[in-house]
Amino acid sequence: MDKHVNRSRLGAGGPASQQGAALIVSLLLLAIVMLLATAGWQMGTQEERMVGQQRDRAIAFEAAEATLRDAEHDLMGTCASGIAAGGCTPRVMLINGETGFGNAGAENTCSPDGLCLGVTAERPDFSSRMPIAVLTGGAGAVGLPVEYGTFTRPVTDRDIRSPGGANLWRPRYVIESLCYAGGGQGMTGSFVASCPSPIYRITAVARGMRQTDEASEVILQSFFSLGN
Repeated sequence: MDKHVNRSRLGAGGPASQQGAALIVSLLLLAIVMLLATAGWQMGTQEERMVGQQRDRAIAFEAAEATLRDAEHDLMGTCASGIAAGGCTPRVMLINGETGFGNAGAENTCSPDGLCLGVTAERPDFSSRMPIAVLTGGAGAVGLPVEYGTFTRPVTDRDIRSPGGANLWRPRYVIESLCYAGGGQGMTGSFVASCPSPIYRITAVARGMRQTDEASEVILQSFFSLGN
């Protein structure tokens, strides 16, 4: 009797239970493989997104640099490089001193054609908040930016294109008068309320191929003097 019971107990660990254990191990291995595959796919997607964002920012950076050069031609009242004289429509009143800057001459505002005045009390430490607010449509901004090519290129040639030839979001810029009165090398001179030969600060914004994605937005600034 006892020997029969022992045989039954020994038989309980036979082929059927071994197959069940093998099935569980296989399922566990399959789950691990699926987790690894999912993690690899997610990493690949993230890397692809990062590469795309870096590419977009590089394209936007180049577009913003081109827009700074465009604004310089606007300041000089000339057509863009490669555009023959008469091939563009410069401002009716060319930029001279601070004439036409600000909304009806008001401080801390921009005109409807992108000419901005800072606050006299802030000189010489001018803030960038106001021009950037105008460029990006921020709350309380007064004035409008200038779109690329408006005063420097013909109507049919005002688009910025990606390396693949697709039209990008039109970059834009504003120009501020900083009213630098001179006085030595660098920026060691004084800033005054009225100066006939100001230093101008250009602020430009551009975006990459994901035109509605502000993450690819690049804002650049440069300084320019007409030397008059």
